[in-house]
Amino acid sequence: MSIEELTANDLAEFLKRAGVNYEILYHGETYSAEKASKVLNVDIKSVAKSVLFMSDTETPVLVVLRGDKRVSQNRLAKELGFKKLRLATEEEVVKTTGYRPGAVPPVAHKSKILTVVDRDLNELEYVFCGGGSVGATLKIRVSDIIKLQDAKVMDV
Repeated sequence: MSIEELTANDLAEFLKRAGVNYEILYHGETYSAEKASKVLNVDIKSVAKSVLFMSDTETPVLVVLRGDKRVSQNRLAKELGFKKLRLATEEEVVKTTGYRPGAVPPVAHKSKILTVVDRDLNELEYVFCGGGSVGATLKIRVSDIIKLQDAKVMDV
């Protein structure tokens, strides 16, 4: 891809500038929440996925949810005022967030993205999520994700 990509180092710089407590853990590739929970030895409910959707108006929507859950795209689209949501393509993910699919963190993107945090994550203090590079996981407070992204908290 010709688009310049961001990495775990870019994520760390952003979080340092924001004054947020975080930890980036490095390990082998983990392309699924299930694998990440095993590698990190944490409950899958502590693993958060950052999934990018595109609306019918081409508005990007980032959904941050527990690793064991799925997004109800039709319901979420209606709640956000869109006709429908579709999964973003790999190229759209990199162009919008700056990160490769599977490495997308919930914060520190190339541009501001409408972000929805699943209400279930509010029950947790910290989550383990995309760390900006394949083989990197970010440990961050859910409250910091919500604050940094000015995120809507809702059932997804």
